[in-house]
Amino acid sequence: MTAQGEDVLAWLEQAINEREETARRASHQKLWRTHDTHLDLGGHTATVLTGERNDTELLAWVPTMSHQPWDESRNAWNNAEHIALNDPASVLCRCAADRKILDLHSRIEDGTQLSVDFPQCKTCCEEGGYEREAETFPCLTLRLLAEGYGWTGGER
Repeated sequence: MTAQGEDVLAWLEQAINEREETARRASHQKLWRTHDTHLDLGGHTATVLTGERNDTELLAWVPTMSHQPWDESRNAWNNAEHIALNDPASVLCRCAADRKILDLHSRIEDGTQLSVDFPQCKTCCEEGGYEREAETFPCLTLRLLAEGYGWTGGER
């Protein structure tokens, strides 16, 4: 496998691990929701809350700190909604799905010299078998998955 191929896989594993660990450390209340508040002279704020009624925990406070009327372009509400949509359970589900993609697109390791000299993805290689023209490992699917985590191809 090329050095870049090894790099992207190690980098992707680390990126998924970091997201999982961060999600595991976060609050695991079932319901994450947003709420807007007018702060009189202090402006407006959007909050991310968890829990229900009298058992509510403030997870994020996103103020505009503006004395102007509510303005969507200030993005406080959009940022709060984004935070709420990325609750720990959602992040853990995404990480689990990404690990399944990693497994599905793993390297062919059949013990042959060909698999050592020309590493290929076991899923992407199925149609044509081993061919020098076939895409080498890591396949486009894994490179795109890594891109979603911030891989630029320049990390080595």
